Amino acid sequence: MTINEYLEDGILSLTVSPVVDRFQIITRRETDTDGYLRIRAILLDKGLLEISIYGQFIVDAVHLIDYRFHWQDKDGKLKIRWDNARHHQELKTFPDHVHTGEGGYEGVKESASVNLSEVLRTLEEGIPEG
Repeated sequence: MTINEYLEDGILSLTVSPVVDRFQIITRRETDTDGYLRIRAILLDKGLLEISIYGQFIVDAVHLIDYRFHWQDKDGKLKIRWDNARHHQELKTFPDHVHTGEGGYEGVKESASVNLSEVLRTLEEGIPEG
């Protein structure tokens, strides 16, 4: 898979997702060796999913290097944010972690690395189809 195919696959995932009403590509940058995509998606329940992914082509595959998936409800309240920002070194899954709507440090939990397809599956389980 090339960087271009990787980014297009992410866009296609949003296009066919039953919980995404519409989305806007905010930023898209790509070269033969890396790519960045930032997208704002409006969900059927009027919630928001902000997506930021950076991938690199290493050896013969694209690897997700940095990510942030920020899901909030229609009132702007955080539901979940998955990311791998390099803070919270005390977590066993560092740098991967999740922020929940609980707020403060209590809202930061260990998490496996996730990709856009996994996040969309989680949303599809949690948002009724319109």
